[in-house]
Amino acid sequence: MHTFNAIAKSLGEVTLIALVLGAGLPLIFTIGIRFWSMETVTADGTAPTGARNPAALAVAYLCFAIVILAIGAGILYIAKDFISHSFDVQLFGAKPPKK
Repeated sequence: MHTFNAIAKSLGEVTLIALVLGAGLPLIFTIGIRFWSMETVTADGTAPTGARNPAALAVAYLCFAIVILAIGAGILYIAKDFISHSFDVQLFGAKPPKK
């Protein structure tokens, strides 16, 4: 029974990470694109050329920053052993190189 619980827990963790990174990051990027395209509308219903809602732009920039940080963290996580070996910098709890 212990083995089944361990497998179920591991499968749940992998599924959660896959949902967050596999569907979550594209969703955040999509939300950023949506807010990026919002324009300020005047009282008569027309949108001035090039006028964008500053609050919507701030949300868009925040969404793009989250996606860029997640991508950067993923690249660093993948390259943590190389960085540890080449530059003697331990990221994400990498083991120090053997001498």
